[in-house]
Amino acid sequence: MIKLKWKKGITLIALVITIIVLLILAGVSIAMLTGENGILTQAQNAKEETEEARIEEENRISDYEDYISQYANGGYVESKGVNAPVLKDNMELVTYNEETGEWEENNSSSAYDYVAEEDSEDNNKSKWANARVTIDGVDSYFVWIPRYAYKITYNNPENKSEGGKIDVKFLIGTSDNYYDENGELKKAQRAVTGHEDTTSDYYVHPAFTNNVDLGGWDSELTGIWVGKYETSLVDTSDKENITNVVTNDEGTGNILLSDVENRAIAVQEGMSSWRYITIGNMYTNAKSYAENLNSHMLKNSEWGAVAYLTHSQYGKNGHEVKQNTNENYITAMGDIVENKSQSSTGNVYGIYDLSGGAAERMASFNSNYEEKYVGNGISLINEENKKYILVYNGTIINTDYKIGDATYETSRWNEDFSDFVGTSFCFWVRGGSNVSDEIEAGIFFSGSNDGGSQYGSCVFRLCLTVN
Repeated sequence: MIKLKWKKGITLIALVITIIVLLILAGVSIAMLTGENGILTQAQNAKEETEEARIEEENRISDYEDYISQYANGGYVESKGVNAPVLKDNMELVTYNEETGEWEENNSSSAYDYVAEEDSEDNNKSKWANARVTIDGVDSYFVWIPRYAYKITYNNPENKSEGGKIDVKFLIGTSDNYYDENGELKKAQRAVTGHEDTTSDYYVHPAFTNNVDLGGWDSELTGIWVGKYETSLVDTSDKENITNVVTNDEGTGNILLSDVENRAIAVQEGMSSWRYITIGNMYTNAKSYAENLNSHMLKNSEWGAVAYLTHSQYGKNGHEVKQNTNENYITAMGDIVENKSQSSTGNVYGIYDLSGGAAERMASFNSNYEEKYVGNGISLINEENKKYILVYNGTIINTDYKIGDATYETSRWNEDFSDFVGTSFCFWVRGGSNVSDEIEAGIFFSGSNDGGSQYGSCVFRLCLTVN
């Protein structure tokens, strides 16, 4: 008998079921890959998040690099949005004691209590940092001008002499970065030609940059220290009773400190300013004051940095600095509280004697000078280190000015007299004097002379570059 063997096979029903299961699995797999929470979608999201994190990290690193140099020099005060004052040997921050009428060491827990802060229209709470420098027993006072960028808005763009507004943005460290009103990090422009349009964007003031041709230093600066008053001469023969030397003629005034004994520089209120001295001797004496602090005679660019900050929302906020009309050229007219309207801030924390007092010579000149006047300023004309001077190569204000020097950009503002250096009168003079008409003397006053010692109305101001 033959036995039949049945072979096992798949039924049609089983096949259908298998196909259905496979379709379900395929659908699930596709959904897992491509759905809202699918693997491919999540992978794409992870890729985008990784890229965003990379960009954010690069920006953070870039910001850190901008801050590094400043942290090494005192720090950026986040709450006030300004570079903290940099101190060195012989320097201490001071604050004014209204009860005693004395400057005292600032013993607060923060070294940055007295930096600029925006205030109301009169800005009598805008406190710029003040420091006392003591050299050989003589105290002098200086005011911190932090690194900033500025932008000008003219009241009448067709006639710049009608004045305008200067808006300041304090910069972070030695970078060109600042925070705008919304807290966003922005970058200011950097001048190259010296004739850029400062109404279109914020420009870093050249006095803080390493562009010596536009009035900068040989490195980027977080700020500069500027003499609080015009410079005076003192007698130090009695260390317990240092007295002011009144320079009423060339015999007493036109000296080099290196050639005499018991004479020194002082920057204090209530002293007769040092006059009857050639611009060359001014320049040399200023450099010898404190070499460790890079002391030097104020340049035109540095005057501009002070003038613009004074006119800004962090200074007099567009109001004029009152003129020092004292006939004896007494700094701050002898009383910083009574004459605080003569300060760059409208209070005791600003810079005095910017308008009136003695006319202030700058370490700046026209290179196209007449030979017979070279002797008056031979030391600065022959200066090889350009960071100490600012050289102009022409005599026309609207073509030969330097951006930020408070000449062409702000010519005739506040009706201040506005002139340019020439070939005979080749040395710059700023601020006007006590005998000037009140509408002529001011922070935007610019003039010139031959740098001789015969002038009883010319003085100089110190500047310190602590880096």
